[in-house]
Amino acid sequence: KKASKLDNQPLLVSAGGTSLKIWNPFNGSCLGTFATKHAKTITSLCLLDIPYDESEDDDNESNRRKRHILTGGLDGLLRIHSATGEDISSGSLPFLHGMQIAEPISALALSSDMSRLAVGTTTGIVMVHQRRCLASALAAARAKSEAEERREPRHGTYSYFTRGAHEKSHDPDDYLQMHEKKQKLAEYDVLLRKFRYGDALDAVLAKRQPQAVIAVIEELGKRRGLTIALSNRDEETLDAILSFTIRFVDNPQYTSHLIGVAHILCDIYGSLRGQSAVVDELFAKLRVKVASECSVQRMLLRVLGQIDFVMTTAEILSAEANQRR
Repeated sequence: KKASKLDNQPLLVSAGGTSLKIWNPFNGSCLGTFATKHAKTITSLCLLDIPYDESEDDDNESNRRKRHILTGGLDGLLRIHSATGEDISSGSLPFLHGMQIAEPISALALSSDMSRLAVGTTTGIVMVHQRRCLASALAAARAKSEAEERREPRHGTYSYFTRGAHEKSHDPDDYLQMHEKKQKLAEYDVLLRKFRYGDALDAVLAKRQPQAVIAVIEELGKRRGLTIALSNRDEETLDAILSFTIRFVDNPQYTSHLIGVAHILCDIYGSLRGQSAVVDELFAKLRVKVASECSVQRMLLRVLGQIDFVMTTAEILSAEANQRR
């Protein structure tokens, strides 16, 4: 009767050193001091007070224990003790389970549904352990999902329209043929297919994507249509291709393609110099840009030659020194 009374009342648990004390919060009396298997000081603990499952028809009281004490210490041990009324009355807390943590334990915390246990260590690491789902819960979730799959969607909804699209076939000889969406071509690709080379180049220049512009220029070169695309241009359309050439002619990724573009533009529109101030200014900028890049390249070649001279001299001196030895 006394053990049954302890099972129904709340308890307070305190830790000092490697021992536990259980208190009665109503009158402040100590119900007992219990030794644990910890080798170092207990730093944290949790009291699990789980009510009995009335549906379990078991006369053995030891199989119905629902009150446990979790302790964690500086020795890195996590211990689980039984704390039923019968255990407290007998003066001992049976050891149920334990696990070793690599670092000293500084804190323990348990979720309200008792499915997750958080363990904090002195190194600042927090480990969360989750209880495995019961087989009954998994079966219930599986049955619920199957019921939702079997449920007929409401008329007029998107699910009703696609209700057979994801249905799995039970016949191994059946196969599903997916509808392939037709790839939508870009505007300049459509113009290239229509052999409108000038319009294709203008369309890709309007996108302001250097990779796409170079790809179209390369394709026009393969088709031998680059001269056609650059011919018969007015001041506005010539401004776009000249500005692009001036901006990226010194880029190593695009130089090999834009040098040919610059040569063709000079051949076609070089004789029209003086008719448009805008075009003349763009050609002057192109000339300055190319001259500056050539000057830089010449300077780099001189530096490279000096480096080669120094390296060669060092190798010769090193070989002579080795021969003398």
